Amino acid sequence: MQIMSARRQCIADHSATNYLFYAAKPISKASHAVVSRLSSHVDVGSRTAEITYHGDYADLGQDRRNKFLEHFDVEVRESYDWWTLSVMLEPGKLPKTLDLEAYAVEEEASLTFIKLGKRICLCFEGWHQDYGSSYDTFGENTLAGIAELGLKLRAELYAGKTDALKVMQSYCAEGTIASGRTVAAKKLSAILEVV
Repeated sequence: MQIMSARRQCIADHSATNYLFYAAKPISKASHAVVSRLSSHVDVGSRTAEITYHGDYADLGQDRRNKFLEHFDVEVRESYDWWTLSVMLEPGKLPKTLDLEAYAVEEEASLTFIKLGKRICLCFEGWHQDYGSSYDTFGENTLAGIAELGLKLRAELYAGKTDALKVMQSYCAEGTIASGRTVAAKKLSAILEVV
């Protein structure tokens, strides 16, 4: 027997729900203390909080997710091959002409914009990932790669660039993968998979 080729790729653990909360800058000691008490499963770093729940019906829940997002800028969640990217936006840094609601879609995959405290949570939920392309794009740590992508997306929105929003909207509304010119749009187009 001869091995003709081999391919490395990221495979999601189908029996778990994985979370990565990510901050652009190190969180404060007070935030670290609060976040550490939100779940007995959480592993808190200087800029991250990671959680894995094993088995069916184990989940963080929306209320606790929102509490984590008070201290972090991005959330990446994978559950049974369904992915979520949440990015916290400061309204004062967005261009006044940008109408986020014009991009909102609520289908099987959704793109929503919800006010949480003083910030807006952009939530791209229910999407699937091409794991081979994701590995090529982000390497072995897909969650961290997508979290960095979330920060890039936020910076682009603050600069008035909406290509990545169009990619997410097209995926949710039409089940198609649009292309874009910005870094975030290109990376999203590369990793998304229509099922």
